[in-house]
Amino acid sequence: MRTESLHEAIQAQPFRPFSLVLANNDRVPVTHPEWILHPRGARTCIIMKPDDSFRVINVGLVLELDVTPPVPAGSIAPNPNGGE
Repeated sequence: MRTESLHEAIQAQPFRPFSLVLANNDRVPVTHPEWILHPRGARTCIIMKPDDSFRVINVGLVLELDVTPPVPAGSIAPNPNGGE
């Protein structure tokens, strides 16, 4: 995956939660743009989890971005902070 594609997903307005699908088939959810650090052009990103753990991901091992469908106007959106 191109690092620019990840940066575009993080900066999207309005933000839509997404998952990184890795080469080993792991899915890493990104529920809020403040929970991922990816400096423009960097080969790695850091994703924080609600329990204060984190993952360092090589962006080159990301096969796809699985973007959550938009929430229809007037409906209640899921918790954007990653809570259950």
